[in-house]
Amino acid sequence: MILKTIDNPKISKLTKQAHEVVIPPLCPKTGNPITGSTLTITYVPQEQLLEVYSLNEYISSFIGSNDVRDIELLTQVVARDCHNVLGVNVTVTGKFILNIGQTVICECQS
Repeated sequence: MILKTIDNPKISKLTKQAHEVVIPPLCPKTGNPITGSTLTITYVPQEQLLEVYSLNEYISSFIGSNDVRDIELLTQVVARDCHNVLGVNVTVTGKFILNIGQTVICECQS
């Protein structure tokens, strides 16, 4: 799935945009991450904003993926892809709750 953008209306100075996306279980074997896991994507927009519906579809495309199999790589791939489509620096923070009693927090900057 490809991320889409919408035009920034620029009615006033938008100094920060943040999207908090619920992460579904991605691994069919372990069921991780579990309910409550999120990715937060933060950036200072210029011309474009992330389009929210394509963002949900994009995240869902990682379910059962053989290419992105761990949460650290997921966080880095999302940061890279958001940077590529927006053309601005992006910070992605993943809060991944695992079914082994651990929470892993990954932060990546593009």
